[in-house]
Amino acid sequence: FPFPFPPFPFPLSPFPPTRLTTIPSQQSVFPMPRPQDIWFDHLASATHYNQWIFSKIQPPLQGKTLEVGCGSGNFTPLIAQHCTELLAVDLNADYVQQTQARMQQAEHVTVLTADATRLGDHPELAETVANQGFETIIMLDVLEHIETDVAVLHSLGERLAPQGNLIVKVPAVEGLYNSLDRAVGHHCRYSPKRLKQAFIEAGFAAPALAYFNLVGIAGWWLNGLRQRQTPPGQQVGWFDQSVPLFQALEARLGCPVGLSPFARARP
Repeated sequence: FPFPFPPFPFPLSPFPPTRLTTIPSQQSVFPMPRPQDIWFDHLASATHYNQWIFSKIQPPLQGKTLEVGCGSGNFTPLIAQHCTELLAVDLNADYVQQTQARMQQAEHVTVLTADATRLGDHPELAETVANQGFETIIMLDVLEHIETDVAVLHSLGERLAPQGNLIVKVPAVEGLYNSLDRAVGHHCRYSPKRLKQAFIEAGFAAPALAYFNLVGIAGWWLNGLRQRQTPPGQQVGWFDQSVPLFQALEARLGCPVGLSPFARARP
């Protein structure tokens, strides 16, 4: 049961305690899902939020595309609709299988298991990735999981076609780092200075930054204050239903700071 019963003033069984059978805990029989899995499940049902994110990356999206860190494939179908060829990779083989199942009818999409920090080391990717010249590379909420962020950005820059675009989404506001970040393996949250510096050190021109989701800052802070590892599903559902309002307000009034920035850059 999700909630413990209150203590009773009388025994619930006429048998002495020694006759009671010990039953394994639910956790030992049914392992709890990882916070990252819960996040992906929440994201799968947050259709308004997904569309809001995708609207931020869609204008420069074109041609031969690489999606780094596709996860369970929440954005892969949307990306696939706007490119001629798509290679989606993720380090987690289970997530790759889920994405492959989603995209099995899309002949122009390839989904493979690969480490974003060592793309060139994978034999199955050598022919596909090396010097291919992607017109667009997309990395949504991945860079903050990687300690060697500059090296990864540099590696991706080498795989861009001339005039190609690298589009990155990361968590913002360094002071917001809390239990939610730790639970899913975030090494950091990015300030504008830190994010721009990472791109420049990787050989890119200074990226163009665009923030979104101002109201999300309050939700992230509150959930962190309560030491949660993931937001409650009902909270995510309420937020997703409210996204059209938040999106309209930000489109009209602007968003000087938000829960995440999108960075777009060329080498």
